[in-house]
Amino acid sequence: MFTRWFGRALALIGLVMLVQGLIWMSYGVITDQQLEAPTDPLNGAEKPALTIETSEASPPMQPAETAASTPVPTSTPLPPTSTPTPAFPARWMVTPTPRPGVSGGSPEGIPEPRPLLIFPPKRVNLLLLGSDRRPEERIGRTDTIILASIDPDEPSVRLLSIPRDLWVYIPGWGFNKINTAYVHGELARYPGGGYGLLQDTLRYNLGLAVHGYALVDFGGMRTIIDTLGGVDVNVRCPLYDVFPDPDNPTITGTLSLPTPGRYHLDGKQALWYMRSRHSTGDFDRSRRQQQVLEGLLDRLREGGWLLRVPSLWSGIRQMVQTDLGLDEVLWLASIGLRLDRSRIARGWLHPVVASEIISTTTESELFVYLPTEQTYSYLERFLLGPLPSRASPIARVEIINASGNPLYGEMAAEILREAGFEAVRMVEAIPDGRPTRVVAMSAAGSSSTTQALLRAFRLPGSRLEVSPEPGAEAPYRIWLGADFNPCVR
Repeated sequence: MFTRWFGRALALIGLVMLVQGLIWMSYGVITDQQLEAPTDPLNGAEKPALTIETSEASPPMQPAETAASTPVPTSTPLPPTSTPTPAFPARWMVTPTPRPGVSGGSPEGIPEPRPLLIFPPKRVNLLLLGSDRRPEERIGRTDTIILASIDPDEPSVRLLSIPRDLWVYIPGWGFNKINTAYVHGELARYPGGGYGLLQDTLRYNLGLAVHGYALVDFGGMRTIIDTLGGVDVNVRCPLYDVFPDPDNPTITGTLSLPTPGRYHLDGKQALWYMRSRHSTGDFDRSRRQQQVLEGLLDRLREGGWLLRVPSLWSGIRQMVQTDLGLDEVLWLASIGLRLDRSRIARGWLHPVVASEIISTTTESELFVYLPTEQTYSYLERFLLGPLPSRASPIARVEIINASGNPLYGEMAAEILREAGFEAVRMVEAIPDGRPTRVVAMSAAGSSSTTQALLRAFRLPGSRLEVSPEPGAEAPYRIWLGADFNPCVR
């Protein structure tokens, strides 16, 4: 039984590395620039205690078995081979066309479809979907929607996270949140099913043509995480939330992450961490999902999974819902093997959409995001504009960690990456009692860059110091003081 379970988990890991892992294998940023993690290790940092509680009437939750108590077979990475690069899949030579819609109760005032974004030849757009389907359900909403736009010639990959609460016109159905399109498509037997309707919804509302998809539910992600012995994440903001226990509906599980720090999460805890909405917004939730995927891929990097596609394909098809064929997956794997970390860019629609509470026909209220002209401008800029040159030094930043907490330097590096900066060096310093500040190493620094750096750390203009230093490795330095708070929202 364990062998079958473990084999299927590895199969799912294979697809994660081929599709999601192709994108997530490196750290990324909100803007069009991929930044590397700092190389200086942080030693001797204590991990805050992780509190898992249950309701008084139910037995305590048992901790997940670790890699030490459940041996996991290890593998030696395969050496590079001279296998020729697979040919570009023929199915992707043509831009997908809309399917004929199905009849439905569409309201008046239907908007005109957005003009299609014209992508370069051979650009492939794939949807990476996470479903909230429960074990007793056949269909779940797609609460995670990520567009992966792949350019095989550079090669490069651009990730775009789409809010699940984006308010859109669903063709042949009406207005609703975009995460309901998949369910509507399945129930209405829309041509192409749930994916077909989601694909046409994205095309109609955002002008995005999509070539294929892969969908994984939460249960599959939990299996992967537990198989690998859990994940480590840097929790920047305290988090407390209560969930039904998926293993026993009579138990209420509580996830308590009381202080910022590095935590080790098993599969169940990681899912709660990704799904929590208590006291946080959808943008924070999307960032936590990325943290877990990054932690997962830290466990996978030494496995050489991209070279094992054919042997894993049968298991992949059992665990993951996808329209990708083996030839297309092999092509994606070949891109992943050539992809440089600096050519992975991440973007979110959350900052460029309007949030609003609307009344529905049932007189209930919904919180939704509304597309704006700024949304469409951002899509064109992020998906079609050139990626920044690696040679540009403008976004390089040194970190001086004088906060007294050795983990805060690493968290500051994450904040820099998310704001479009590169942490080129991190130094631990003795606390000097001074507050957190930004130091410009040249008096001729860019005003817009300086302001972006201050905004990233929620610092007023008075926290900027100009201290020219000829020959400095980076034009800026962030000095973390005892007042540094990694929980910046």
